[in-house]
Order: sequence, then C-alpha cells, then structure tokens
Amino acid sequence: MTSTVVLPAAACTAASWIGLVIRFYGRGRLSGTWRSRGCFALVIAATTGVTVLTSTVLLPHASQLPPVAVGLVAGSAVAPRQKAPSSGRAVTALLTFGISYLLGELSRRLANDRADWGEEMTRGLTDGYVLREFACAARDHMLARLGEPGFGVSAKALAKRRAEIETRCAEAVKAAEKSIKTDTDIEKSLRDTGRLATQQDRTQSRMKLGEARHYCQLMLHLAHDHGPRSNDHGLRSLRAGIAARAEPPAWRDVPQPRSGEPESSVR
Repeated sequence: MTSTVVLPAAACTAASWIGLVIRFYGRGRLSGTWRSRGCFALVIAATTGVTVLTSTVLLPHASQLPPVAVGLVAGSAVAPRQKAPSSGRAVTALLTFGISYLLGELSRRLANDRADWGEEMTRGLTDGYVLREFACAARDHMLARLGEPGFGVSAKALAKRRAEIETRCAEAVKAAEKSIKTDTDIEKSLRDTGRLATQQDRTQSRMKLGEARHYCQLMLHLAHDHGPRSNDHGLRSLRAGIAARAEPPAWRDVPQPRSGEPESSVR
C-alpha cells in the first residue's frame, strides 16, 4: 500500500507543486484568489490521481518500473519544457491526458485574476491628472522594492524588469497626458462657443481616459506578477490618497438625453 499508493502520490504532489511554481513564475499568483487556488489544486489532484491509477492498475501489468517513478514522471509533466523528446511521447500523452486542458484553464484564470486586480487598482482614478500621478507613484513604489541580485534573481533579470517598469510607466504617462489634452480642448471649445457638451465630446473623453487606464493597468501587471501580495496594501494606500484628489469634468458623466429631450445644461 505504501510503496504503490502513498509514495507515488507524495512524489507526484511534490513534483507537480514545484513544476507549477516554475512554470508560472512571473505570470501571475497561483494563490492569488480562491479560483486560482482551486485550479492549482485541481491540477495537482489530477496528476496525483493519474499516478495512483497508473501505479495500482496499469504498472503491475506493464513493466517493472518502480511505482514512485510514476509519480515523478506524472508530476514533472506540468513543468515547462522547450520541446518534448521524440521518444516516449505516447506514454507521456497517456499519463497526462486532460492535464494540458487543466493547465490552460489555470493559465487563463491567472490572466483573468491579474486583469481584475489591475482594474481594481485603477478604480477611482477618474481624470488624467490623477492617473499620471498614480502611474509615477506606482513606478517609484515598484522600483524601490526591486532589491538586489540574489538567490533566483540575477542582475540581468532585475535590469530588464527595471527597464520594463520605466517603459510601461512612460506609456501610461503619455496616455494620461492625451486624456488631459482631450478634456482641456473640449472645455476650451465649450467656453469659446458657449455650446453644451455633446455625446461625441463625452465619448471621446471617456475613450482617452479608458486608454490611459489601460496603460496604467499594464504597468501594474508587473507589480502583480513579480511583487508579493504584501505590497498590495502600499499600492492601495497610494491609489486611495491620489484618487481623493480626482476632479473629473462635470460634463463627462451627463447621461445621454432620450429621443426628443433637450441636452442637459451641465457643461
């Protein structure tokens, strides 16, 4: 019982855990939400189940390979690899049937979690000025926590991450300034002509603000992928303080009038 079930299952669980951590390093948080934790546990459970089934049912009738080796083989199936070897593909496909689908679901779940987190972090940033300020503050927050080269992180990797943070921050700042310019131009036109803001003005303003939010979220993805969850509190505090100073144009959120009704007088 121990040699055919417990040891193979334990070996598979350990190998799967390590393989998933390596596979998704820098691509999200395996324990970020209960959904990602569920997918993570499901992949490990699937590989362990394949191991137990193989070592107790198939292996005794197929070869003299030790059962614990089956656990290591099945668990290592989740680890990343550049190219699968030509030999043994049929055996690997049999052992990992369905696991590739679960890995895809886990990858999609991590991407969704990261997108949801980025949207949450930019909530309340309702004009280009606060978006620009938050992008620069978040950049400084991330750069200050990069640390020094050490175990598992090389100087080259840190330099690449630093350059990526700077690049994405510059993109976010540029998009925020476009949003500021769009709102400024619209407000100048409203003052000069005495007209009311049209639905086209509001749509154009929202589109530029949405684009600025998008680039800010792309920069924050780096904090989500590489930073620990303990850093989230600092970013949320920064966001809350900056969002409190937001002053979106009053005319942007005026609802579109129904057919036959005049435009609102809010400018």
